[in-house]
This record gives sequence, structure tokens and C-alpha cells, in this order.
Amino acid sequence: MIFSRLLRPASSSSFALAAVLATTGLFAVTAAETPAHAQKKKKDDQKGAEKANYSKEFVAVYQPLAQQVEAGADVATFRGQIPALTAAATTADDRFVAGNMILQIAQKTKDEALQRQGLETMLQSGKVPAANLGQYNMIAGQLAYNAKDYPAARTYFETALANGYAEGNPQAMIAETYFQNGQQAEGLTYLAQAIEARKAAGQPVDEKWIKRGLSVAYTNKLADQTSQYNRMLVANSPTAANWADAVAIVMGGANYPNPEVLDLMRLARATDAMRDEGFYADYAEAADYRKNPGEVVAIIDEAKAAGKLGKSAAFLNDIRSQAVGRAVSDKKDLPNILKSAQGSSDAKTIVNGADLALSYGDYPAAELLYTKAMNMPGVDKGLVQTRLGIAQLEQGKTAQAKASFGSVTGTRAPIAQLWSIHAEQQGG
Repeated sequence: MIFSRLLRPASSSSFALAAVLATTGLFAVTAAETPAHAQKKKKDDQKGAEKANYSKEFVAVYQPLAQQVEAGADVATFRGQIPALTAAATTADDRFVAGNMILQIAQKTKDEALQRQGLETMLQSGKVPAANLGQYNMIAGQLAYNAKDYPAARTYFETALANGYAEGNPQAMIAETYFQNGQQAEGLTYLAQAIEARKAAGQPVDEKWIKRGLSVAYTNKLADQTSQYNRMLVANSPTAANWADAVAIVMGGANYPNPEVLDLMRLARATDAMRDEGFYADYAEAADYRKNPGEVVAIIDEAKAAGKLGKSAAFLNDIRSQAVGRAVSDKKDLPNILKSAQGSSDAKTIVNGADLALSYGDYPAAELLYTKAMNMPGVDKGLVQTRLGIAQLEQGKTAQAKASFGSVTGTRAPIAQLWSIHAEQQGG
């Protein structure tokens, strides 16, 4: 008899075929059946099992090949006989065995196009055992992907998935067939749905899936999906490095003025994501030593303690020297400033008082003043809602903070959405 075996892919990341054909294994093909015996369908070994149905014409072509292979001949020499073999295959069993033989020849010649032909012939025969359908479709999909036949690859990957095959990340590969075919938005939608489905099922989500989606969205300037995957990244894997990336991506996606930059840098600080001197320089500049001198001094001192001052050292030291005197004065006057703001009916005075309270860590006072200013005419409502949420979160009022962040719309929404994720991760 001639036997063959198809083993699992060894490296899904390189999409190389790992179909290993051996002389023992899964499928047995009778080489020496007579035509009459091959046509007999219901003679069995006491169980009523159905015999394979080979056509006479196919047996006449296949049998000499099989006998030579059994004798140890190099199957690579039989490549020219493949057209005659496939032409003679008229029954399902013919096609299954023909595909098997083509696959053996292709494996010897390392011809991926021929490997795909052999697999497709076997799959189209309908004779691949159900237990192997997922694996065979996955490998066929890899071969189609290598050939840049992305629609066909997608169909195979989807079939593999439908048959319960999970090795080689079929869902990730389905997304890749969209990306490689210039359908980035569709691929991102598919991948996001796959991620949400895994989460809903209580299954872990591979961080690489999210980072791949984020990279595709960002590179192709798909703003909404960049924001979506950016949020998914820190929600799924809230490491300091990922938070730093998330803050940088939001910063890079909009030409924000200092107040927005300040609230992003505050988030980076809250998530231990101040990764380099650029973050500290942005923070110090956005905080503005004339408005929040105490915060400027604190963040520069943190940069020094962390050894993060390099080329920005002279710039930051100069800012600090201008901020330190103001910080002493503001800290001394803070009670009077807050009292004046609490008794004022001027929106600007109230918000300035709230900002100063937030900067110096008097979160209850900041919450009170931001709440008072919320619906006053001329107020930057997005700023007030964001900073109200920060003040609430710093007091452990997680639910209230999330509600405040959730009410932010417009250009500040991406900032508030990241703050909301951080709030969720604080619990309470």
C-alpha cells in the first residue's frame, strides 16, 4: 500500500507549508486493486463499511504510479503525469487519491502551487475526514496567502475556523487577507469583532492582535479606528509602555493646545508612563509655570530623580527657576484664592481656582469649583468635565469620575476616553 500523512504547520508566522509526507500515516490508498474490485462498493469486513469507488480509467493511470512509488522511485519524476492523473479522476475517491499523489509529488519538488493543487483536489473530493478538515483548510489558506490570492485564502481560513481549527491564528490571518488586499477598514472591523467575541467568551486576547490593528489603523490614517484600537490596547494590557504609546498616539493625532496636552501628560504620570525626557518637557511646558508653578516644579524634580534629563536639562532647569518662587507664593495664597473662587460668580475666576486646587492636590476643592462652573456661560465644558473627572478619581470616586469622563465630547473625547479606562482599572 501507499500511505501519506499531512502534519500541522510548523510556523504559522512565516506561512510556510509544513505538510510532511511519509510512508506511514493517516490515509491508506490501495495500489494494486483490480478495476473490478475497486468498483465493488459494499463488500466489507463484517461491519458493512463501504469500499472506495475508483473508476477503471483512474486505476489504470494511478496504479503504475503507485507501484513505482512503493518500489522507492522518486515521485518528483512523475510531475509530467499529473494532468493525465487529474483527467482520469471522475469519482470522489479518484479525486481524493489523485490529490494525495499530487501532494506527494509537490512535496518532493517544493512547488507550492502544486501543493495547493493537491490539497484543493483532496478538499474538493469531499473525502477528507471531518477531523482533518480544519487543518487541511488552514494549510490551503496559507498556500493561497503565499500566492497572494487573498480572497481564496480568506475562504479557506474561514472554513478552518468553522471546523474548529484554532492553530495558526486563523482569525488573525483572516484580518491579514483584508489588510494585504487593500481593505484595511474591513480588516480592522473584522479583527475588532473577533477580539470582542473572545472577550465576551472569557478568552484571553493576544496583545499582538490589538497592536497589529493599531498599526494598520494609524499607518492608514483611519482616525476612528486608531482611537478604537488605542483604547483596546490599554484596556486589554495596561502596561506602562502601552500607556505611553496610547498617550503619544492621541498627542500625535491632534494639534492640541497646552490645556489638552497637560491633561494627557497628567494621565501619563498617573499610569507611570513618563517614559522619556520628552514627556517631562511636554508636561512642564503645558503646565505653564505662570499658571501651575507647583506642578511644574514637581514634575521637573521627578524627571531629575528618574534620571530623565538629557538635552532638555537646561530648558527645564530654566523653567524650574522661574516657577519655584511663584509656587511658594501660590501655595501660601491658596486658601484665599480658593475662598475667593468659591464666592465668585465669574466663571473664569472659578475655573482658575479649580485648576489651581487640582494642580496642588486639593481635590475636594477642585471638584466643588468645577461642579459650580460646569453650566456657566463661556466655560470650556470639555475641560471642566475632564478635570472634574480627574479630581473625582483622585478621591477614589471611580463611578462619578467615569460619568464625568463619559460626558466629554468633541476634540477632548479621546483624552477623556483614556482617562475613563484608567478609572475603570482603579476599581471601586
